[in-house]
Amino acid sequence: MFETSDPKHLYYVANRVTLFPEDEQILIKLYQPLVGAVAVALYQTLISDYDPYGIISDSKGIYSLQEQLDCSLKTMFTSLHKLEAVGLVQTFLSDNVFNNVLVFKLLKVPSADKFFATPLLASLLKEKVGEETFHELSHKFAKEAKLREKPIKNARDVSANFFDMFRLPGDEAITPSSDVIEAAKENKVHEEEVAQVNDRDAIDWDFIKEQYEVYQIPASEVDNKKNQIRSLMQTYGLSEKEFVDESLPCLHGSYELNMRDISNTLAENYKRINTREHVQKQVNEGRKKALAAIKGLDDDDKKLLKEANESSPAEFLYKIKTEKGGIASAGERQIINNLHTQYGLPEDLINILTYTCLTYDTVVNSNLAYKIANDWLQHGVATAVQALQYVKKRRDSFGNGNNRRSRRNYNYQNKRVEKGTDWSKKKVDTNSGISTAQLKDLFKDLNNK
Repeated sequence: MFETSDPKHLYYVANRVTLFPEDEQILIKLYQPLVGAVAVALYQTLISDYDPYGIISDSKGIYSLQEQLDCSLKTMFTSLHKLEAVGLVQTFLSDNVFNNVLVFKLLKVPSADKFFATPLLASLLKEKVGEETFHELSHKFAKEAKLREKPIKNARDVSANFFDMFRLPGDEAITPSSDVIEAAKENKVHEEEVAQVNDRDAIDWDFIKEQYEVYQIPASEVDNKKNQIRSLMQTYGLSEKEFVDESLPCLHGSYELNMRDISNTLAENYKRINTREHVQKQVNEGRKKALAAIKGLDDDDKKLLKEANESSPAEFLYKIKTEKGGIASAGERQIINNLHTQYGLPEDLINILTYTCLTYDTVVNSNLAYKIANDWLQHGVATAVQALQYVKKRRDSFGNGNNRRSRRNYNYQNKRVEKGTDWSKKKVDTNSGISTAQLKDLFKDLNNK
């Protein structure tokens, strides 16, 4: 597949094909839904561009195709590649004094029965136009084909043959004369080639079969799963060996390829590898900014830093939990293992992260650990020294009462506490606001009722 951004790149058309009315119907009704209107216009333009008397020096720039199609260079090449894929055009790169001239060879539009007999084309058409329209098109072209010729029933061929009617001198019929042979050579022309789907596969299936044969996967299983294997290899950009290696954990002693398991494994590995590469890039950028000298660290920090550099994450976790009188759980070990194996954080940085987590909680919580790790990476913290300095800076900021925003730490936020009423501190209010005379009048009124 060739593409250039130079609109002056030269091209010429190597041959001409004849489009009959029925060919145009097939081109528009069957091929246009697959390749698009621009591609069909490009095919017809190339037919009209053929010059039987032209020479290479008469080649034109591809910008002339752009002008006729009124489209961008990118759109033109996309349309050309679609024509190549369905077999209507073959593109060659000719090396000569004019430097890599594009040569387009045109192929004849096949008949409708050959189109529908090609599974790749018929399946793609069904996907593009829908099942109902697909059946309508199939019935339409099948009906037209049957109307071109009526079947001959209950009859035998009684036609005269050549030798019944004509006689040739001597052994001319067996051995033609040199004049006849020369005339045959002179008039010999290449027949118009009919378009065929360009389904040439760049995948070395024999290599894949040989690799799987070691694990007792039959070649027929690879043949049956070709489309799925090809799709996964193209999606993740894998070579034949890479695909086989990635799929090995999914072989569970059976003689079949579980494509669902292989697909899930590839997706998980792709996600992990890309995440790890992203984290490593941030860590490497942070290391470049790290200070050579340790500034602002006291003796306790230096002791902690030494332990972080000398211990593995699991050992460091065990030491810290032992000092605090606790135990290291399997979940905590899994968290620090993921930080190292899946995300590629350095061991010394993980140890300081563990220490920071246990400063705020009694266990290493996954939400807190990933939150701190993200915060550090976003601020360029890539080494244990930088981590300690960053933590101290946050603590100092947290301890400053004037900075209210800094009071929000990694794991804790200000909580709203609703206060209740302490009735023991409330005094009885004996002032009713009514005089004695008013009370007597009130009772007098009640007695009269």
